Amino acid sequence: MLHDLELLAPAGSMDVLRTVAEAGADAVYLGGKRFNMRMLRPEFNFSDEELARAVKYLHQEQKKIYVTVNNLYFQSELAELKDYLCRLADLQVDAFIVQDPGVAEICRENGLNIPLHASVQMGINNVQSALLLEKNGFSRVILTRHLSLQEIEAIHRESNIGIEHFIHGEMCISHCGQCLLSSLMSQESSNRGRCRKPCRWTYRMSGLEQGGSDEPQYYLAQKDLCLYPYLQQLITAGVSSFKIEGRMRSREQLAMIIGSYRRALDRLRDDPDNYQPLAQELKTLEENSIREFCSGSLFKVTDKGDIGLDGRREPAWNTSARKLTALGEMDFLTPAVEKLSSPARTELTVTVADLDGLQKMLMQEVDNIIITLDSMRQHQHKIELEKLKPILDAHREGQPKIFLETPRIVTQKDIKAVYRLKEWADSSGVDGFVVNDLGSLNILKSERWSLWTGSGLNVANSKSASFLQNQGVERITVSLEISAEEMKTLLAQQLPAEIIVQGPMTAMITDLCLIQTALDGSPDDCAQECVQAHPVLLDEHGQAYKIFTDYRCRNYIYYPQERCLYPYLQWLAAWGAKSVRIEGQHYPPKLLTRVVYIYKQAVQESRAGLRINKEGFERLLQLFPNGLTGGRFSCQHDIKVIE
Repeated sequence: MLHDLELLAPAGSMDVLRTVAEAGADAVYLGGKRFNMRMLRPEFNFSDEELARAVKYLHQEQKKIYVTVNNLYFQSELAELKDYLCRLADLQVDAFIVQDPGVAEICRENGLNIPLHASVQMGINNVQSALLLEKNGFSRVILTRHLSLQEIEAIHRESNIGIEHFIHGEMCISHCGQCLLSSLMSQESSNRGRCRKPCRWTYRMSGLEQGGSDEPQYYLAQKDLCLYPYLQQLITAGVSSFKIEGRMRSREQLAMIIGSYRRALDRLRDDPDNYQPLAQELKTLEENSIREFCSGSLFKVTDKGDIGLDGRREPAWNTSARKLTALGEMDFLTPAVEKLSSPARTELTVTVADLDGLQKMLMQEVDNIIITLDSMRQHQHKIELEKLKPILDAHREGQPKIFLETPRIVTQKDIKAVYRLKEWADSSGVDGFVVNDLGSLNILKSERWSLWTGSGLNVANSKSASFLQNQGVERITVSLEISAEEMKTLLAQQLPAEIIVQGPMTAMITDLCLIQTALDGSPDDCAQECVQAHPVLLDEHGQAYKIFTDYRCRNYIYYPQERCLYPYLQWLAAWGAKSVRIEGQHYPPKLLTRVVYIYKQAVQESRAGLRINKEGFERLLQLFPNGLTGGRFSCQHDIKVIE
C-alpha cells in the first residue's frame, strides 16, 4: 500500500507545473479557463493550448494530471460544458475533479470514460455517500476537512473507493458546499469559483447573556491546515492521495511545500517502522506560512484555538460586506397574465420544526408538510419520532402529505441516526423524506415512500437532477443561487421542481461554536449558553446574521434578510414549478399561520389564472420589518428579460 501513495500538487501556470513535478509531485491538478473554482483569477488557469502541453509533459514524466471541473453549473452552460469535457477527454487527462453530479451524468450520456474524483465541494462526509458515488462510476472521493481520523478510517474500511485528503493549505470554516454567504451578499458564488471571502471579514458578536468582546474580530477566519506530523496516521486510516491546496501560490513556496512532504512520504515508504516527522521540516513550513497552522478536525471539533481571531496574520482582502437593500412595494411587478401560458396546479409546501407547527399546518389545507430534523437548541424543542407516529397514522390516507427532512450535515458519526430513521419509517405512515446529502439518499431509497432533495444538494441544472432521479429522487429543490432567467431555462426542462419562496436562508454551517469562541470558553466547558442567548454576528454595516445551534452543536449562520419570491409566484407557476415552499421552521406559530395564509391565497389566485394580489406582498413587508430579499433571483434586469 505504501507504494501506491500519491502526492498531489496544484499548479496555476506551466512554470509552476514543471516546478512541482520536479519537486516530487506524483500528480498535478489544475483548471482551464472555464468551469473551475478559481474563476476570479483567470491568470492562474490554463488555456486549451496550455492544457495540451501540460498533459504531454506530465505523461512524459510518468505523472498524472487531474482537471478541476468542480463548479456548480447552470442550465445555460451545459452545452458548452459538454464540449469542454469532450475536449479534455480527447487530451487524455487522467481524471475530472467534480462538484456537480451533472458532470457525471454528461460523461455517462456521452461515453466519456475519464475517471471521476468527487471534489471536496461535494461534501462527502460518510460512507454511504462514498458508496453511492462508487456505484455511479466515481473512483475517488476527496473527503471533507470536517472528519476525524476514526471517521476517515470507517469510510475506507466500508468502501472500495480511493480516499484523497487535503493535508496542507487554506481552510474554510464552513462545511464544504454549504456556504452561500458570498453568493447571497455579492452574487459571486463560492460554489462557482468566485468567493469574495466573507469568512475573512471582521464581525462583532451581539446578543450574549454574559457579554463577550464588542470589538470587531475574525470570528470565521480559520488557520491554515498542516498535517505534516500526521501522515502516518492518515495512511493507517486509508488515505492514499495527499493533496496540497494552493493553485495561486508562488512556484518557490510550492517547491518548498512539495519537497517537504515528498521527503516525508519517501521516508515513510522506505522505513515505516522507524518513521518520525522531522521537526526542522515542520519549522520550515511554519516559517513560510502566512497564517498559523491547525490540524483541522482530525482529533477534535473545531474550536477557538483553530481561529485566527485577532487577525494578526490574516492577509488583507479587497472585499467587504455591502449595505443590503430590502424589497419594497415597488418591487411588486405585475406580469401580463394573458402572455403567460396556462399554469399547472402548483402545490404549496410548508416546513415546520415541531409537533405544534405540524398540527397547525394540518388545519391549513396545504399540500405538503416537511418536518425538519435539524432542531435548534434556541427553540428548546426537538422532534420525538414516537410522538409523531400516531399523528402520521391518523393521516395515512389523507392530505397533506407529510415528509421528514434529514439534517443538512450528516458525517460518519451521525450516520447511525439515519439508519434508525429508516427503521422507524418502516412502521410509520410518513409519505417520504427530504434528503440533503447523498448518504441519506442512499440509505432511505425505498419503494415504500417518496424521496425529495433539500437545498443542501444545491441542484442548478437538469443533468444534476437526472443523476439524482436515477437514484430514486422524485422531486428536486432548486438551488437558492439561481437567477430568474436561469430558473426559467431550468424549469423549461419539465423537472419535478420545488422552489423555496419564503424563509430564512442558511448562509453558512460550521462546527465552530461561535458563542464559546466569543466568551473565550471551550466546548468541554459548555453551559449551553445558546439556549438563553440570541447571538448574532454584526458586519461593518451593523447587519445582523443570526446564529442557531443544532443538537450536535453545529452553528447555522443566517443571511440578514429573508428570502421572499411572493412577487414572482405568477412566473414560477407559468414556468412549471411543481411546488413552492415556505421554510417556516423558525417562525413562531402566529407568524407562520399568517405567512401561510398569505401564500395560500396567492397560490389559489394563480391556479385560477388571476393576477396575484399586491396586498399580500404589502402584508409580508409589514410582518418582516428587518427586510426581505429576492436575492439573485429578483434582479430587475432578469425579470425584464424573462417577461
